[in-house]
Amino acid sequence: MLKLISRPRPGVVNVIGVDLDIGALKSAGPRYWAFASLLLTVIALGVMAWGNALGNGGSVMAMRDSYPWGLWFTNYMYYVGLSAGGLVVYASVHLFGAEQYRPLSRLAVLQAGVLVMLALLCIVTDMERPWRAVWMLLTPNVTSPFVYTGSAANIYMVICFVDLWILITGKGGEKLAHRMTLIALPFAIYLHTTTAFVLALNKSRELWNSAVMVPIFLTSATASGIALLLISAYLMKRFKVLELTSKMFRSLSTLLATVIILDLFLLGVEILTVFWPTSAKPGHALRFAEFFTGQYAAAFIPVLVLGIGAFTLLAGRKTRHIPAVQITAAAMYVLAVFLKRYSLMAMGFAVGPLGQHASPYLPSLTEVLIALGLLAVGMLLMTIAAKALPLRVPEGHGETHSSSPLDEAAVPAIDAG
Repeated sequence: MLKLISRPRPGVVNVIGVDLDIGALKSAGPRYWAFASLLLTVIALGVMAWGNALGNGGSVMAMRDSYPWGLWFTNYMYYVGLSAGGLVVYASVHLFGAEQYRPLSRLAVLQAGVLVMLALLCIVTDMERPWRAVWMLLTPNVTSPFVYTGSAANIYMVICFVDLWILITGKGGEKLAHRMTLIALPFAIYLHTTTAFVLALNKSRELWNSAVMVPIFLTSATASGIALLLISAYLMKRFKVLELTSKMFRSLSTLLATVIILDLFLLGVEILTVFWPTSAKPGHALRFAEFFTGQYAAAFIPVLVLGIGAFTLLAGRKTRHIPAVQITAAAMYVLAVFLKRYSLMAMGFAVGPLGQHASPYLPSLTEVLIALGLLAVGMLLMTIAAKALPLRVPEGHGETHSSSPLDEAAVPAIDAG
């Protein structure tokens, strides 16, 4: 009898059950490779800057005794937070049946995994002797929150990439995908919570030592993560990697607006508690004033302006469905949360435990180049994945089988039976 056998098109290589479209990379246009070359150049500059840091130590960094944490820790918090958006969308599909987000499930998990990897690389690049990190693993200080947030980040990154493999290959079907979500969700909450505890458990740093630090970190992480995913989804649609509907974007922007208002509410509550006349503590008010009228106002005031502006754009039902409005609001909040993370890092060091004021921290060129190099690594991985990985979910199916970036060619074959 005659039957159809699906064979992958030339250029598609199967690696551990995943169809990698190497042919699509080879046939990519000049603009694609020009962008990839730009990213490789930035990565090379970042590697050179890191080499300079390894050779010369802290002398090439703007960090000092009053600012032992700098841009690397800002970015660590930022990337950990951004990864939350992927989990929210992924969990919405497999735990709550939000089928409108299913086309984004593979992209969401991939983005979460890459972002957590960048967060871990931020820690590595801050180490002047990273090869000694093994001793931290062998002799951990169990009273240090970094032990818990670092281990959580490593485990969560592995979970994300395993989840992606399951979604692409369809191994175990919906049942296994559901179980993996049940595993990933607690670890994601654990990761974001322990990251916030790195700050909140410092009793000598007044503005960090707050119980509301954890929920504020979670809401801003979720909001910025969803905003970044929305931008990524538009890029994938623009370059025809994914087919996404306007209804899905409207739903995602509504979710984003909801989380933004929660984040702004918690931040407003914290500010009100610090400055309310009958509840204000001199140490808190003195330090927070630096971020309203002092040297850090230029970093913190835009957090409020951009945040309120982003919510205002998404609040209107008539304008929420406009792509330009959605992208603008998402970009505004992604920037707002970066400035918020920078301000959050600075809040602990702007005024020392004994009341001494420190001059504002501005990262050195070496720190900036390292940070840009890491960002370029993440962007390059996503750029390659857009071509080589099967990120498109088959229409009318769950995660039951793999799909290639190029449609598989069905060719007739003779069955002797």
